[in-house]
Amino acid sequence: MLNTRRNACAVALFLISSFALIPLKAQAQLGSLVVTMISPTSGSTVSGATTVSASVTVIGLLTVQNVQFRLDGNNLGGADASAPYSISWNTAGASNGSHTLTAVATAVLGLQFTSNAVTVTVSNGPPADTTPPTVGITSPAGGQTVQATVTVAANAADNVGVAGVQLLLDGAGLGAEDTSAPYSVSWNTATAADGPHTLTAVARDAAGNRTTSSPVTVTVSNNAPPPPPSTRFEETSPSVTYTSGWTQGDATRTWSGGTAALSTAPGAQATFSFTGPSVTWIGGRSPGTGIARVSLDGVVLRDVDTYSKTEEIRVPMFEATDLANTSHTLTIEVTGQQNAAATSDLIVIDAFDAPAVTISRLQETDPDISYSTVGWSQGDTSRAWSAGIAALSSTAGAQASFTFTGTGITWIGAKGPQTGIANVFLDGNLAASVDTFSPTEQIQAPVFTATGLANSNHTLTVQVTGRQNASSTSPLIVIDGFEVTTNGVRHQDTDPAVAYGAGWAQDNRDKAYSEGASAESNTTGAQATITFTGTGIAWIGARGPQTGICNVFLDGALVAGNLDTYASTEGPQHTDYSVSGLARGTHTLTIQVAGKNPISTNAWILIDAFDVIP
Repeated sequence: MLNTRRNACAVALFLISSFALIPLKAQAQLGSLVVTMISPTSGSTVSGATTVSASVTVIGLLTVQNVQFRLDGNNLGGADASAPYSISWNTAGASNGSHTLTAVATAVLGLQFTSNAVTVTVSNGPPADTTPPTVGITSPAGGQTVQATVTVAANAADNVGVAGVQLLLDGAGLGAEDTSAPYSVSWNTATAADGPHTLTAVARDAAGNRTTSSPVTVTVSNNAPPPPPSTRFEETSPSVTYTSGWTQGDATRTWSGGTAALSTAPGAQATFSFTGPSVTWIGGRSPGTGIARVSLDGVVLRDVDTYSKTEEIRVPMFEATDLANTSHTLTIEVTGQQNAAATSDLIVIDAFDAPAVTISRLQETDPDISYSTVGWSQGDTSRAWSAGIAALSSTAGAQASFTFTGTGITWIGAKGPQTGIANVFLDGNLAASVDTFSPTEQIQAPVFTATGLANSNHTLTVQVTGRQNASSTSPLIVIDGFEVTTNGVRHQDTDPAVAYGAGWAQDNRDKAYSEGASAESNTTGAQATITFTGTGIAWIGARGPQTGICNVFLDGALVAGNLDTYASTEGPQHTDYSVSGLARGTHTLTIQVAGKNPISTNAWILIDAFDVIP
């Protein structure tokens, strides 16, 4: 067997070596291979995976061993030993430009035959983009508390280009995808519940690569916590202590709780001990009241002039706000001093509210009060009415309606032997039928009170019924004013947070202002600015026949141009401008005197107070 194999190999070697010695003419007699390039065609442009193929035609006695494709003379892949002869060519391995393809067929006896050359142009596109974008939330910052409308923004970058950024709130789309920088969306946080929320951003590129940013957690806080409940401490409360010099139990007026403490003794003190962030001293002012010195925790705050041209009882005399929520003492001291126009130095302690309650007393002449066309007698001066005058009616069906914004309302009127029965409607619904009869006269009396209202717009209507108590001598109804309670923290015109430019006069006492006085100006261009921290603010000013036009700026931007405060009737402590829904933070509100209404008698603009919403 071994000898047989050796003989076969010898024969094969002999044949091969003998073929190489065959003259070319004799080789031609054995035959040839005709190799033809099929694809790609000459002159074509190729890119990516391209099929390169050729056909081989056998002429004569030869047999095809394989076909080797060549690129620019170099082997392109391995040889193909079976028809159809082809390979896949990834042109990414070749430079862009012109290249030559050929196919070389090899016969069994080693003869090689080359095809025609095919010239193609390689045009490879850019490499596939597999790099995802980068993206991150830039605003708001993580851990931030947000309110009202805020801008949510993100930065994004990509090695090729960012196609779009979708901002998400708690995983849901926040507005439409932003396809151009800066990538941002305006978010009204009022559409989300108070509490923590997660913001993310998804960036994509044109190749479909996507990246989600790291989450940013913010806290929505649009609804300010309700103010702590306030307690009215009467002047007889054990929390109030007096030195000598006080007369207690005065019942000559409709004081809170029925009585008040009075003193004209210099040095006499009344001290109220309380716990909380604020406090209000409730007292009375009149042509016969004097100057008191107010101290908090032993530190003198200021002297308070309680003089007024008209008598106002059960009214806030002084408020201390923004205190630490701990124990404090408020001391009222009689100084024995009085305004030059006052007839006495009397000081009245009626009660204390802790925490402070923000109350505005709107007189019966306020522009927001409307009267039925018949049945009312206005401007009565027969009693010591609030601000000196009141409106009276005995006509059945006569109505007075007051539109207000607040959480509480009190109708200030009168009770006496000659007063009758009224129906009171709140927001169109009958709230009470009130019998105002009393054996003794009660002037500036709280006739009806509603509390716990939504802090929104309301209407209170007082309707004369023409009916009366069997003991009364008439059905008379008196409208002397209305007290409105709001959620804001009151800052008086004297607050250090209020800065006045040239042209302002302070301590104006010609009307029934908050805490008795206001600042006023009729100088065009004169400005007053309050800096505050909160989500809203109300400017408490005045309207009347002598008030003018102003411009209002919020954080430097004009928000109310040519605001006309003119009214045909007097409206001290009137809310002239208010705004809410601000981002909780520091803001400025500026009032600028701008001129007068043609029918106004003057251009006065008044700063009485500001109510700040936390």
